[in-house]
Amino acid sequence: MENNIKTFSLFVRDDKKSNMIANYIRRLNDDSKNCLVENENGDLVIAIGGDGTFLKAITSTNFCQKKVYAGVHTGTLGFLQNLSENDIYAFFQYLSHEKEIKTRKVLIPSIVIEFYTGIRQKFKAFNEILICGKDYTVIRFSEYIGDEFFQEVCSNGIIISSSTGDTAYSMNAGGAIDFSNHFQLICSLLTPVKNSAYPDFTLNTVICSRITVVPQRSRNIQIIIDGISQKISSEQIKSVEVSMLNGESYINKLEIHQYSKVRVIREKILGYNR
Repeated sequence: MENNIKTFSLFVRDDKKSNMIANYIRRLNDDSKNCLVENENGDLVIAIGGDGTFLKAITSTNFCQKKVYAGVHTGTLGFLQNLSENDIYAFFQYLSHEKEIKTRKVLIPSIVIEFYTGIRQKFKAFNEILICGKDYTVIRFSEYIGDEFFQEVCSNGIIISSSTGDTAYSMNAGGAIDFSNHFQLICSLLTPVKNSAYPDFTLNTVICSRITVVPQRSRNIQIIIDGISQKISSEQIKSVEVSMLNGESYINKLEIHQYSKVRVIREKILGYNR
């Protein structure tokens, strides 16, 4: 995409190393060929810290498609932070001299919660959506894949992950890892319970582009989006639709290195450094 970046914003984790890097970025910017203006509504959003800092940056800026996002890793794993401390100088040289910059479109799941009152609330997620019982209680719900009824389920809930979040909570819950680059949803049941009323449902991870969960009416349902429990009236939830169709929701992530999900997982999860 064309390099139209004139301003930048910093989201910095509150620790000594992250703040040192933030000040280093400011000094490099002051000395760069095309000095950017730092403000709260920057064209370039730089998150310095771990994955939590990156999530805070994109949610605080409302997943803005007009912005370019970058992350500097100062945490432990840092799946979302693609730059290290050693990359920062090259990063600013790149921004100063390139008329075209390389960005990767990261698709974002769209969520629509419909209530019995007829109200529909829309949300976005980056990693995952968790529909579950409060305090580990069991809930009952129907699943629809696309527009078709799929199955009735009795479990603690369901985790619906993006192909970015498949290495987070979803993976720990036994979900699949998506290397297809088709940007699908990975849907995994949490603590499924088979009994006489619910004897026949598949326990397998389901991969699809759109899923709708229709829970039995209950006060014990909670919806958690990227780790944040939503303050909604659970007994009024009629359905929750999660979709990645049409690529309507996305962010632009700046990549000065060629991105490889295989390499990221190999190095950060499996510990290979070759």
